[in-house]
Amino acid sequence: MANLQTNFVGISSPNPFWLASAPPTDKAVNVIRAFEAGWGGVVWKTLGEAGPAVVNVSGPRYGGLMTPDRRLTGFNNIELITDRDLEINLREIKAVKRAWPDRAVVVSLMVPCNEDAWKAILPRVEDTGCDGIELNFGCPHGMSERGMGAAVGQVPEYIQMVTEWSKQYSKLPVIVKLTPNITDIRLPARAAKAGGADAVSLINTINSIMGHRWPANQRYWRHRYVARCV
Repeated sequence: MANLQTNFVGISSPNPFWLASAPPTDKAVNVIRAFEAGWGGVVWKTLGEAGPAVVNVSGPRYGGLMTPDRRLTGFNNIELITDRDLEINLREIKAVKRAWPDRAVVVSLMVPCNEDAWKAILPRVEDTGCDGIELNFGCPHGMSERGMGAAVGQVPEYIQMVTEWSKQYSKLPVIVKLTPNITDIRLPARAAKAGGADAVSLINTINSIMGHRWPANQRYWRHRYVARCV
């Protein structure tokens, strides 16, 4: 049988197939289910700072663009970062890593763009025994107006600054998740490298206006809505 073991920026895993930061990696029960199914690693759904948890949207968080014969042609989401308490997430990450020491567990982070916030959360995340951190500089919905996510990812100077903080206050490998919602993605990538990032992740949520026309019985079906695609 082929050996699929990998080592990525010092993070080892039994295979290179990892789940990205998303609802399937938002809690221990989901991550354990993934590991039992054979996934080699996960990026735990983005954590925020301690305090009141983010309030996610109510009702459906996903939608699809369908053809008249009900074929799925597009997919969008309005999911925010984790809406679970930081303490619960940290406790579960620690327990999962202890139970599955051979699997890669990277923790995605998003906190306000000030040094104290990063200085406070990074040691706590490292104490879980996780293998690395991901800086979420890509999320465009629900976070940009708070000076986080894509609002940071679109400013190379901020990317370099936060990456430097992350390397200063943590010994873990740092993966910078960039936003595609920028004119030239090479600029933030260079800033991440200048800040000491071990790797960059492409790509995160894409802002888009999705629309199409489909002929059906001499009529046109038209769909227009703002979508954010995973």
